[in-house]
Amino acid sequence: AGVGAEIAATIQEEALLYQQAPIRRVTGYDVPMPLHELEEYYLPQAIRIEEAIRETVSF
Repeated sequence: AGVGAEIAATIQEEALLYQQAPIRRVTGYDVPMPLHELEEYYLPQAIRIEEAIRETVSF
C-alpha cells in the first residue's frame, strides 16, 4: 500500500519477460509498528538489506 509496492508491481507487470530474478521486498517485520523507542529494531537494517541483495543476485 506504499510507493515501493507500486513500483514493484509496475516493474512486475511491465518488465516480467526481461527480469532475471524476482523482485524482493525488504520491509519491517510483520507485526504492528512498535513504540518510537523500538523503531530502529523494527525497520530493515543494513544486514537484512545486504542478505536480500545477495539472494537476488545469486538467483
